[in-house]
Amino acid sequence: MTDLSLTRLFLLRHGPTSAPPGCLVGSSDLPLSGQGLTRLQNIMSQLEHVACWYCSPLLRTRQTLEHLQFLGCPLEKPFYEERLREMNFGRWELQSYADIVAKDEEQIEAWNQYLDFIFPEGEAVSAFIARTTAMLRLFAESEHNTIGVMTHGGVIRTMICLALGISPKNYLLFDVQPASLTILDLYSEGGVLRGLNL
Repeated sequence: MTDLSLTRLFLLRHGPTSAPPGCLVGSSDLPLSGQGLTRLQNIMSQLEHVACWYCSPLLRTRQTLEHLQFLGCPLEKPFYEERLREMNFGRWELQSYADIVAKDEEQIEAWNQYLDFIFPEGEAVSAFIARTTAMLRLFAESEHNTIGVMTHGGVIRTMICLALGISPKNYLLFDVQPASLTILDLYSEGGVLRGLNL
């Protein structure tokens, strides 16, 4: 089956941010905390032959990519792609679950249904899934068979679900850690998860 591989994606989640633990961080453009980047050294050898790079334009992804360059990762100028941004959580940005329940308890059941949910003053989940699907299609149709993608946890989880034929409402089945590598192979008949949290 390996010979039939169309594209291998090297999906990297940005490092830890300066946000308080346990809060939703989506479109908020926060910097890295400066901690938790040492694990990137362990994956450098796997990134040597990546043909091209894509990156979310948010600061935390750009800073993580710059750190990879500092470590000696041979990467050409990346393509900055708006569709790789994290979900826009609207007025729930930088709020903890307890804060959200206190302010918007009536929205929790709708949030749990997920696929039809629109974050208050934020993004529709369906729009997020659509732009993530579009990026996955772009990668699958690329002339390159190895692509590096510096992005966010929600994007990576959703891409895994889409590639494996799992409903995106099950995205929390995949715990994508900060500053980690996920390897996803895209075939004409679907995807194979080769590695998670490397």
